[in-house]
Amino acid sequence: MNLLFSENLPLEELISLKSSYFRNYGILESYKFCEHIAKKHYENFPVGSFLLPKEERRFLHSIYAFLRLADDIADSQELQLSKEDRINALEILEKNVRSFKNFDLITNPIFICLKDTIEKKELPIEPFIKLLTAFKMDVNFSQPNNWNDLENYCAFSANPVGELVLRIFAEYSNKTINFSNLICTGLQLVNFWQDLSVDINIGRLYIPKDLLIHYKCEGLDISINQNKEKVGLIIKEILSKTSDYFIDGWKLVWHLKNKRLRFEINATIIGGLRVLRKEKKYGYNLLFKRPKLNYFDYIYILLNALI
Repeated sequence: MNLLFSENLPLEELISLKSSYFRNYGILESYKFCEHIAKKHYENFPVGSFLLPKEERRFLHSIYAFLRLADDIADSQELQLSKEDRINALEILEKNVRSFKNFDLITNPIFICLKDTIEKKELPIEPFIKLLTAFKMDVNFSQPNNWNDLENYCAFSANPVGELVLRIFAEYSNKTINFSNLICTGLQLVNFWQDLSVDINIGRLYIPKDLLIHYKCEGLDISINQNKEKVGLIIKEILSKTSDYFIDGWKLVWHLKNKRLRFEINATIIGGLRVLRKEKKYGYNLLFKRPKLNYFDYIYILLNALI
């Protein structure tokens, strides 16, 4: 169940800077609201976990809550919105992010925290704009023609998150951002393959067209099993390519000064690889079932992240 909209919070209130619904929220209540969102939603990777200092955790929760809101607007099936309405709502979010400095009185807890995070950590606005651009791309989905199209999408949908994390911990540099981009792209791709069965049912397929053409499997009609062997080969190839991003990006941990951030990045990468391992076991069945991490997987991730 979608957290934000399951509580019957009006969309207009959630995207407005001056929300009457939350008029009694101060900074502490606002951060708790964002933390609640971050902790209640399933992810393959930690979102401001206990591995990080408490002071920095709240900043990550605020960013996550904002992205959760934007993602729900772009994708939530519970919201009976047209494409135009979704794009309009995302553009309001973008306008609000661009105009933070012009508003002293903000009552929306998500924006209260986001403004506080941006100001305290001196974050640039550009990564947030890129992320919102990616959500608009989701609304107006177009199947990628090739792997370069996939990487371009990830440059908007995933890599800016890594940049923001690095900046929050004062670890941003030309070297660290390159490794971070590899990890974030890998995580996004893992999510694509994990959600194959879900996305196909809503008319989305992130497997590049040229790969389907190469294997003579255009359309990927999951209602017919005659292409089972070909689909298996396609899935094997995309998973192999995806694992390379993690292996190359893992070098990031050796360039980080903050030891606890190293643990968090370790956990993030191990979580991504853990899902990738499950996807490899599923193979062709990814078209019908969605793999998910369980309690024992999280224990495995934690123990290996700390080693």
